[in-house]
Amino acid sequence: MVKSLIITEKPSVAQDISAALTGFQSMKKGEYFESDTYVCTYAVGHMLTLCSPEDIDPIYRRWRLGDLPIIPEHFTVKPVHDQKKRLKHIQKQLERKDIGVIINACDAAREGELIFREIIKYCGIDKPIKRLWLQSMTKNAIIKGFQDLQEGEQFSGLASAAQCRAHADWLIGMNATRALTVRLKSRNQRGLSWSAGRVQTPTLGLLVDREIEILEHEPIQYWRIHADFKAQDHSYSAVWFDPNFKKVPDNRHLQEDRIFNQKNVQEIIDSVEGKEGSATETRKPSESKPPKLFNLTGLQRSANSRMGWSANRTLKAAQRCYETHKVITYPRTSSKSLPEDYRSVVNDVLTILEASQEYGSHSSQLLREGLRNEEQIFNDAGVTDHFAIIPTGENKELSGDDAKLYDLIVRQFIAAFYPPSLYEQVERITQIGTNFFKSRPPKVLMKPGWEAVFGKEVAKGEGAFPPLNESTVL
Repeated sequence: MVKSLIITEKPSVAQDISAALTGFQSMKKGEYFESDTYVCTYAVGHMLTLCSPEDIDPIYRRWRLGDLPIIPEHFTVKPVHDQKKRLKHIQKQLERKDIGVIINACDAAREGELIFREIIKYCGIDKPIKRLWLQSMTKNAIIKGFQDLQEGEQFSGLASAAQCRAHADWLIGMNATRALTVRLKSRNQRGLSWSAGRVQTPTLGLLVDREIEILEHEPIQYWRIHADFKAQDHSYSAVWFDPNFKKVPDNRHLQEDRIFNQKNVQEIIDSVEGKEGSATETRKPSESKPPKLFNLTGLQRSANSRMGWSANRTLKAAQRCYETHKVITYPRTSSKSLPEDYRSVVNDVLTILEASQEYGSHSSQLLREGLRNEEQIFNDAGVTDHFAIIPTGENKELSGDDAKLYDLIVRQFIAAFYPPSLYEQVERITQIGTNFFKSRPPKVLMKPGWEAVFGKEVAKGEGAFPPLNESTVL
């Protein structure tokens, strides 16, 4: 009987697929899994690496400027040292006579495509290829993914993009590193190299530019005048400003409330202290729009601002939530949108969340009153290889970082469909003679809107700026 060979990127994914499709037996102590229809084996990340210059030609063992640039006629790969045994096992499965179709079940992204294509090319296999494209690792998602297998040729562009990036990294990294090392290394610095690369060098450049900007900064002394005013029923503070101020391009020192001459400061104080003045104010509503759904960068930024996490800590927790717990969709995404045909899935997830104590009331409100912001969220044009990070609806007991990250993703998911929150912004201008003072107290929350999902409430009687009276006294 002809079978299909499934190749995954990680052992855990092979186990998940075998469990979801059922009927598999673990062979040779977990080396691979087999059923009447499928054989499922796994890679362990990148198993092949591009050959180094000295692998291509022994002449490159010596680092000389005269040999640069090194541009191979053909890029070749070699097995990663500790993956040779695993690679031989995969090749053995690929060459089985009962294997008629190969299913690429590596991660649904550029690197996953490259890992699979490198293995197939290295092993010299020419059999039909199908692509399993998963957005989440739930059992239902895996079953549906196998029902909707796509032709491998549809992802040739993705594979070419991944290969192009790998070749660019090699060309820039190998040549730039050798050039810098030869030029900068002294005779006493044996074994030392100056590493350069397509990503690390411009990133380092950003840090260097910022450091130079800091070192070249010239501090300039300035003064700001803070004044306390008393009305009939309340007191308030304000800051002196120049109403005729105009910004000067490329001069961040100049601001409307800064005075650079100490003599002028004292003159202003003498002219206003103890004097009566008049004040006017404006009170404007200010909306805070609901947040967009998370992509990976947005998730990392939010976790950093809310919990102080590093980007790596956030990514690790997201990968566990995706691969191990299966409670969120694929996290390595740049998209903040969902496919236009995903409305029913969102409703299904909200229905599941409605039963939870933490998110039940918010989910119920959305199901009862309807979703907001649908045109912005359900947008095929905004979906790249993957859509935004959202919960899958799976119920799991989580703890530690995984629980905190999952809670953040669920609340962002719910909040994205809520109405905006409404604030009141007050600006009061107090005038004494020819001098003006501005008060801009913190915005006061009037309607919590989407921020209610994150626990914000209207604090009655707190933070409000009392209405203005006719006269003020310094």
